[in-house]
Amino acid sequence: MDQRTQLRERIQLLYRQEHTALGKANTYRLLDEGRLWDLAPALRAGGLVVFPHAGVAECGHQIAAAVHACLDSGADRVLVISVLHAFTEEMEAARIRVANGGDPAAEVFWGIQGPGIAGERQEWRHDHALMSWRHFWQAETERRGVRGPEVIERYPYLAGGRPADLPGFAEVERLARDAVIVSTADHFHHGIGYGDPPGQALTPEGGGLA
Repeated sequence: MDQRTQLRERIQLLYRQEHTALGKANTYRLLDEGRLWDLAPALRAGGLVVFPHAGVAECGHQIAAAVHACLDSGADRVLVISVLHAFTEEMEAARIRVANGGDPAAEVFWGIQGPGIAGERQEWRHDHALMSWRHFWQAETERRGVRGPEVIERYPYLAGGRPADLPGFAEVERLARDAVIVSTADHFHHGIGYGDPPGQALTPEGGGLA
């Protein structure tokens, strides 16, 4: 097993352990803390809610706020735009080539993945980015006693600054016409945890930690 596969499995295990450690009571507590923000009006107005996929104990209430926003929006469909992490050497090499100006269309990973896209690539199945989103979504719909709106996950890869060129973009555009949209991102891609040497890693600018 290569290092990236090992890392992927370790991260997924970590997320499962974090969710188990929360239990129902603390999951509900974080869902209640997510009520700090009412983001449903933003979604109803055509806005976008972006939530982190970092440690659930630290960021779970922010994910919960996105869940509440979707459920309170009155929408029949939720479109979740996720990131797709490079958990194979081939995906990482392709990402680097595109980041250095290479043509995304020359890469086999170029496109949009997700459930219900028959015959397409399946790397999305092994990604951790939406594990906590699913955890809080299931908990809150069960607590409310509702099925909730349809949820569609999509995972673009190698947009290269031109997302509209991605294969599958037309389908996402169609789905978005009658859906509210949420997305996930890592909001702090810098530091020794991301490969920056300690001598080059920067402290956050004013207000960053807050």
